[in-house]
Amino acid sequence: MNSTLFNDRRSTGLLNRVREDVSHLRNDISSLVSHTTKETLPNSARDLADQAKHQLALGSAYAASRFREFRGHPPRQSVGWVGAAVVAGLLGYGIYALLRSNCCNNRPPIDDANDESH
Repeated sequence: MNSTLFNDRRSTGLLNRVREDVSHLRNDISSLVSHTTKETLPNSARDLADQAKHQLALGSAYAASRFREFRGHPPRQSVGWVGAAVVAGLLGYGIYALLRSNCCNNRPPIDDANDESH
């Protein structure tokens, strides 16, 4: 801006200070953006990745310990379900065998003399 437009020295001085402040602010913002993109974000991403790896390792260790515990001592509910499934299977097989034997015993005998296919 042309300072000759203002006849007031105080206004001209304030305008120059504001111009300098805006210039400093622009430089500071540029430095902040540059530092953030080069330093802060990559470091934060590394920290976040390290935390994720650590949490995954803790989770897998917990899952492995629970699996070892389960493998050593199956819960009673599981044993009950397996037992019930075995009993149901045996009962079903018994009913199937009974019906099959009754089905085969009720058939009329095959008479080869009446067989017309020969």
